Amino acid sequence: MMNYKDTLNLPQTGFPMKADLVKREPQRLQAWEQAGLYDRIIESRRDREVFLLHDGPPFANGDVHIGTAGNKILKDFILKFQTLKGTHAPYVPGWDCHGLP
Repeated sequence: MMNYKDTLNLPQTGFPMKADLVKREPQRLQAWEQAGLYDRIIESRRDREVFLLHDGPPFANGDVHIGTAGNKILKDFILKFQTLKGTHAPYVPGWDCHGLP
C-alpha cells in the first residue's frame, strides 16, 4: 500500500508534527504567571481611557451550552482588542445570585 505522505513535497523542519498542547500549556501558563504578564499589562494602562465590559454570570439560568462558550469567547475577543488598542480594559467576571463567579 502506498504512503501518500511520500508523494508530497513537504518542507523539512525540526518542528514536531504535534504540538502536545496538553503537556506544554501548563508550562506556558506558569511562565506567564511568574512573569506577572496580565498584571503588568493592566498596570501599564491604568491611566488610560477605561473600557468596561459588563459581563453577566456565566450560566445562572440554565445549563452550559455552545452559546455560553460563544458568549465568553466574544467577550474575551473584545477585551483583548481593546487592550491592543491601548485602553484600560480589565476583565471582571460576573457574579451569580449566590455571589460566586
